[in-house]
Amino acid sequence: MVDYSRKIRVGLIVVIVLAIVAVAVYALLAQNAPKDEATAGLESAVYEVVWNGSDYEHVGIADFAAYMKETQEPILIDFWAEWCSPCRLSAPVIEEMAQTYDGKARIVKINTDYAGPIAQAFGVNGIPHFSIVKDSTVVDSLTGYSEELGSILGGKLDAVLAG
Repeated sequence: MVDYSRKIRVGLIVVIVLAIVAVAVYALLAQNAPKDEATAGLESAVYEVVWNGSDYEHVGIADFAAYMKETQEPILIDFWAEWCSPCRLSAPVIEEMAQTYDGKARIVKINTDYAGPIAQAFGVNGIPHFSIVKDSTVVDSLTGYSEELGSILGGKLDAVLAG
């Protein structure tokens, strides 16, 4: 004969343990969630650095669409995050491109941790991600890092500048 009472007790113990784990995970996530005060000013937070050779500008999240419309030059956008190792590897390449294309193109770095909606609008699924924008339209993009990143992005940017 099968002892169903034992199976029921084991099942209840498993359900209780899962419930405790779920509550603990929820508590940890709630503890790390941004507070209302922090998110209230997010629309005006500085999240990007714009390079023109050696000059830097900071543009707020709310101002980015206007910035793209006002800019006559092509814009190379580097979507990155501080915790991303390939993003850190690509940073010197992007800085060098800012000097190379000074006066010809704008180089923008957008931290995806602070500008998630902007990254989603550009279809960013992985970082580093690079988008080239001309007349407020994405004309080319690339995801990932490689040793040839500078020449690949340079070729894409040169093609947009020539066209």
